[in-house]
Amino acid sequence: MKLLLTLVAIALLSGCATVTKPVPDDYKGPVVLLSDTGTQETGSKGQFFAALEIDGNAIQNAIRETRGASYGKGPVLTSRYTSRDLPARPMKVKLIGTHQTAAPIHEMASRMAGTFFSVEGVVDFRPTEGRRYQVLGELTKDKSCVWIADTESKQPSSEKVCSK
Repeated sequence: MKLLLTLVAIALLSGCATVTKPVPDDYKGPVVLLSDTGTQETGSKGQFFAALEIDGNAIQNAIRETRGASYGKGPVLTSRYTSRDLPARPMKVKLIGTHQTAAPIHEMASRMAGTFFSVEGVVDFRPTEGRRYQVLGELTKDKSCVWIADTESKQPSSEKVCSK
């Protein structure tokens, strides 16, 4: 029962967060592109690796966009992956690697079955002007991790945040 109440509270509170633009309209400096990634496991469940916050400010992300796109479609998960420009300067980025389901009941069932994995944390990110980056990760029973990588080389550009 506690788990159910916690999930409901998180769902309600996540809708209240104010989303900020990572690059203000009047910004004139260099930018880099950071993209969320993921994979669809089934028609109702997928893996998502996303940037949630920049320097403590909530930003648009794949989790939020997928929830919106999937709302009202029953057991069908409609995945959306966000890309956004960021200023090319050092910053702290809150990352998440998580399973996401189309319906809360499916998430609860997956958690009880031990097939729902999630990890999140804040990393230091020092982007290089002219580069493109993506949030990558892995979700497994033994260890789940999330990090930022250079899109071209696939080499990590931040430390990895791992569970267990």
